[in-house]
Amino acid sequence: MVAAALLAAALVAAASYVLGARWATDELQSRFEAIEQSLSGSNFPLNERVLDSLAELTQTELVSVNVADEVIHSTTALSERSEDRYQVSRDGRKFRVLFFAIKNESSRQDRVARVGVMFDESQIEASRRRAAMLPLATGLSTILALTSIMLLLSSRLISRVSKLQRRVEGIAGGDFQSTAADDVDDEIGRLGGAVDSMASQLSQLWSQINRQQSEKLLHQIAGGMAHQLRNSLTGARMAVEMHAQQCQSSNDEGIGVAITQMEVAEDYVRRLLLVASGRVDEDHAAEVQSCYDDVRSSLSPIASHLHVEMEWKVNGFPARDAVDSGHEIVGLVLDGPTWIAAASNLIGNAMQAGDDVRVELCSIPGDLVRLRVSDDGPGVPEKIAEDLFEPFVTSKPEGMGLGLSVARRAAERLGGEVRWRRENDRTFFELDAKLG
Repeated sequence: MVAAALLAAALVAAASYVLGARWATDELQSRFEAIEQSLSGSNFPLNERVLDSLAELTQTELVSVNVADEVIHSTTALSERSEDRYQVSRDGRKFRVLFFAIKNESSRQDRVARVGVMFDESQIEASRRRAAMLPLATGLSTILALTSIMLLLSSRLISRVSKLQRRVEGIAGGDFQSTAADDVDDEIGRLGGAVDSMASQLSQLWSQINRQQSEKLLHQIAGGMAHQLRNSLTGARMAVEMHAQQCQSSNDEGIGVAITQMEVAEDYVRRLLLVASGRVDEDHAAEVQSCYDDVRSSLSPIASHLHVEMEWKVNGFPARDAVDSGHEIVGLVLDGPTWIAAASNLIGNAMQAGDDVRVELCSIPGDLVRLRVSDDGPGVPEKIAEDLFEPFVTSKPEGMGLGLSVARRAAERLGGEVRWRRENDRTFFELDAKLG
């Protein structure tokens, strides 16, 4: 673009130079004709004084010659004469000379036959240069301004394109979080917005693929664990039942709790085997209050063994007095075992994290029931906070990171959601489920 602009300016300057030469020649001819018209028919003598006065008046140099073409008088000293030019010896200037004839030269006393009007070639050349310099200066200044603007815009465009390139390379490398769009509403700005939109879609797709892969791996792990646990649980349950038959005490609470826990564990194993085979167990609707009581009765002994202080409430009242005080929650959850599994996971995690655990079951508008679990533990590490409910995400060295993932899937199946927050040095988990 700069080369094209320079070529255009050079062409315009050359054309102006040619036109300037023509204008200078036309001006020279016009001045010559005016002098010829004034002097060719004059009757006054063209002596030295008159020629000097006329030369000063017309701002030219004049020379008079006789019939033999000999110089009679010249207003400037001449050193050399050619066909149409005279060279001045003092400073080397060259003149272009145009002659006109004097009428009645034979009767004139000054013997002047012709008068030559000498025009300085340097002035003619200066007129040509002036004609060319204006468009050339205008063109060059315009080129300079346009080049500066072009360089500024180009550098900005290059910077934006480079940023867009780095963003695309980042996306290719798996970085879906940074942005490429800016506030400029042009083609590059819209392209950056399209790249960001693509990155967002790829991020969602990547998360979905990871989740699918995690679920696939979860199914495989579930199948392997379930087959191992089923044999162990069967043998343990047979041993406990035989001990119960041989035990003399008919009201051994420990044996009853052990058998109940084994039954729950066997149900978990059965569900794990269904998950591993790609099937889903049939829903078993259950009273939410009954599910809550089962969780409390099964986890309270474990809390005592771990020396964890537990507080159980229903609608703000202690759980043991909820039925008597008329604050029991009435309603069915879609699948009782699913709700029990999710609640047990949340409460079990709280019991491992802190020494003071509070569990509350309450009804909320929208036909929902909420289980709120809080503990005084250190809270969730910041590095896993965003992916806390994803499979295999855990801060425990011995953990597999499946509990909260199961809780989330359970909440989705029950028509609710699960979430967490940190407040007043306590960690809160809330499980919502829809009541039928």
